[in-house]
Amino acid sequence: MNESSFAKLLEAAGKKLGTSPENLRRTLENGDVKTLSQSLSKQDKEKLRAVLANEELMKKLKRASDPSEIMEILGKK
Repeated sequence: MNESSFAKLLEAAGKKLGTSPENLRRTLENGDVKTLSQSLSKQDKEKLRAVLANEELMKKLKRASDPSEIMEILGKK
């Protein structure tokens, strides 16, 4: 994924999570998933845990070239 696509993804995710893209980037870079998940519903926390625990899915997400591909991988067409 190129930097522009990643920035768009951070912006969209930040809006969903109620945080700025910069704060979200720092949280992700620090590997602080606990802080990231605090604003999620119980159902969304479970989904996040399931994704993070799935090695094959994580490999596919890392290879994704843009946010729409990520959403497709996650089943949110």
